[in-house]
Amino acid sequence: MTDEEKQRVLEMLDQLDSGERERKISSLEAFSNWLRSAATEIYNKVKDQLQRFWSTICSIFS
Repeated sequence: MTDEEKQRVLEMLDQLDSGERERKISSLEAFSNWLRSAATEIYNKVKDQLQRFWSTICSIFS
């Protein structure tokens, strides 16, 4: 995953209202489903390391 792709995911999450963002990152499954539908090409790149990426995202927005 490139820095630009990571930034894109962060911007997509940042554009959501806080309640919606919390729902999207509330669990690995919720995040996975959202990322797969919102940015399939990024999801395909990180799906094998999704747990780690999700943890990073959660720490940024907590």
